[in-house]
Amino acid sequence: MGAKMFAKMNCKMIHALSIRVLAILFLLSICLSGCQHFEYVSTRPLDEAGFSYSGIQDLRALDLNNAEVAELVKTKSGGVAEQTCIDLLREARSRKQRFTTGAEVSQLRSAGVGDSAILELVRLNQLGPWTGDSEAIRLAGISDRVVVAVARRRAGGKAVLSGASLTRLKNAGVGEPALYELATRGITDADAKVIAIGRRKRGVTDAMVLRAYPAR
Repeated sequence: MGAKMFAKMNCKMIHALSIRVLAILFLLSICLSGCQHFEYVSTRPLDEAGFSYSGIQDLRALDLNNAEVAELVKTKSGGVAEQTCIDLLREARSRKQRFTTGAEVSQLRSAGVGDSAILELVRLNQLGPWTGDSEAIRLAGISDRVVVAVARRRAGGKAVLSGASLTRLKNAGVGEPALYELATRGITDADAKVIAIGRRKRGVTDAMVLRAYPAR
C-alpha cells in the first residue's frame, strides 16, 4: 500500500515537473525569437545629416529600422525639410509599410518639386514608375500645381497628359493657367500635339484652346 502511494506521488511530481519544464522551454523560445528579431538602430547618420534631436526622437517613436535611416538621410540630403521627412515616415506607417523611396523623393526635390507637393504625390501613391514624369514636368518650368493635378487624375484612373506633352505645350507658348486647365480636363497627348501646332502655325490663343477642349 505504501509503495503504491509513493509511486502515485512520484508520478504526480514528475508530471508537475514536466509541465514546469515545458513552460520554461516555451518562455525561452519566445525570448530567443525576440532576440532574433531585435535590430540595433543607429541614428548617428541622421544626426550627421542635420536632423535635430527632437526630430530624431520623433522618428525613433515610429519604430524606424537601419534601412529607413539610410533612406531618410537621402531624403534630407536632397533638400527635403526635417518635418517632411517625419511626415513621409508617418505616411508609410499609416499604410503599415516601410519607407523605401528616399532616392525618388530626393530626385523630385532636386527637380524643384516642393515638399507639400511631394507629400501629396506620396499620399496619392504616385511615385515609382511616375517619378520621372513628374520630374520632367517640373524641370520644364511647370508648377507643382500642374504636377499634382496630373497625379490626381492618374490616381483616379483617368486619362492624363504625359510630361513630354505638357512640355511641348509650354514650349509652344501655352500659359500656366491654361496648362493647369488642360491637365485637369483630360485631353490626350494627341490633342496636345494638335494644340502645339495650332499655337505655332495659326496663332491660336489659350482662350481659343480652352473653348475647343472642355472638361471631359
